[in-house]
Amino acid sequence: MTDALTSPTHSQPSSGGEDAKLEEFGYTQKLDRSVGRLASFALGFATISATTAVFTGFGAGYFTAGGPFVWTLLLAAAVFLIWTFIASDLSAKIPLAGYSYQWTSRLVGSSMALFTGILALAGWICGMTGVGFILSGYLGSLFGWNMNQTAQILVAIGVMAVCMMINLYGVRFATMVNNIGVSLELVITVGATILVAIIAFSSPDNHQPVSVLFTGGESGDHSAYILAWLAASLGPFFGLIGVEACADVAEETINARKVIPRTMFYALTASIVIEFLMYVVYVLAIKDQDAVQAASAAPIEEIITQQAGPLVSKIVVAVALTNVLACILANILVATRLTYSMARDNMLPFSHIWRHVSPSNRTPTYAVFGMFGLSTILLLSALVSEKAFFLILGLSSLAVCAMYFLQTVAVLIGTRRGSIPAPEPGTFDLGRARVPIAVVALIAFAAVCAALIFLPQFAGNGYVFLGLLVLVGLWSVTGLRKRLASGDAGPDYAKTHGFN
Repeated sequence: MTDALTSPTHSQPSSGGEDAKLEEFGYTQKLDRSVGRLASFALGFATISATTAVFTGFGAGYFTAGGPFVWTLLLAAAVFLIWTFIASDLSAKIPLAGYSYQWTSRLVGSSMALFTGILALAGWICGMTGVGFILSGYLGSLFGWNMNQTAQILVAIGVMAVCMMINLYGVRFATMVNNIGVSLELVITVGATILVAIIAFSSPDNHQPVSVLFTGGESGDHSAYILAWLAASLGPFFGLIGVEACADVAEETINARKVIPRTMFYALTASIVIEFLMYVVYVLAIKDQDAVQAASAAPIEEIITQQAGPLVSKIVVAVALTNVLACILANILVATRLTYSMARDNMLPFSHIWRHVSPSNRTPTYAVFGMFGLSTILLLSALVSEKAFFLILGLSSLAVCAMYFLQTVAVLIGTRRGSIPAPEPGTFDLGRARVPIAVVALIAFAAVCAALIFLPQFAGNGYVFLGLLVLVGLWSVTGLRKRLASGDAGPDYAKTHGFN
């Protein structure tokens, strides 16, 4: 196996080599290839967003399974390590924007690629909308606004509009803002966690015993507790989704075939370490269980207040919100590149609109507007039916995990067909390990998808997911089928129709 985390010392970043590779796939360079190693890492790290994961997932995990829920992160980490091996293997061989569509398209075919692409797109849109909704609630708490649901929705739309404007300005500006958010996360948020740990462990009365990390459930209730613990694991699992997001900007990344696999591993490792540190510290730092329970919407803020006071809590929450904003920004960035990539192959309705690239900032402008529009529609749907709104948001994890499952199926089919491109010197390659790793990944993602459909906590997810599949299937057998049959869609469309 060629090590993707090292590269020859004489190799230099080259946009020319990457542009030539892009031409081999039938496209010419239209996007701005300016994303370096730091920005690539920051994009993957921001999409995962350790702070967002902890601030939004801590309560659900702790109130479901108690202190031992922190160990579920290691279970999620093992699954995502396997996925990162697969994603690194493919990104080094097929460095194209819209990886979830392009990888399957090149390995298996356009019909299956439509499903992986739409599933990923649904996951990104629902995910960023949900994070925007949560962020608006934290903003209200931070500034002391008395917000009802309508006000929270309007603030969330405003947040999404800000992220849209940043993305419209261009990838250089978007990644710069994202880099700032990630830097604040690494310095301030992690620093605050260390401060809370120092204060909490300065006296035995300031923290819970370490044993709370290993005890949960009542005697005779072990089976029920195991189910609760597994349900709690889905929070940390959701917190690691998106480690491969930097592959969506492969056509904007310098030396993409070597940089992207490396930054995937860096982003995953940093996220696991930081999330685990934060989970452990905040569980042990709980002084008043009842107060934390009462503050179920913002338990981390309450724990910091208990240990360091309300001023420090407000500062940390304010900085954490910039991290959450960076997470939304990164989600929009990768979703628009996926939309552009599929539209470039004429795979979507109104593809001629979504594939437009601004000649000035080299950004898929209308795709950015489209993401904002869909997110706004989802937010406004909460005014009609709050239950339907949260069911749609719940699709985010399930849709992405289903995409991972189908992508892994494509890897196994591609291996059998011999459609996986040969590795290039100095790039990541799984080699003979590809099949056994893919089989393990297939089992893991099937289990996660089943949990997200059948566990009582996720009742209703399956119906929304089925509805999405039906809509994609209808488009596949109607408009798209005709396009593919006539050569008006698919991986050769851009090359043969002059839209490359």
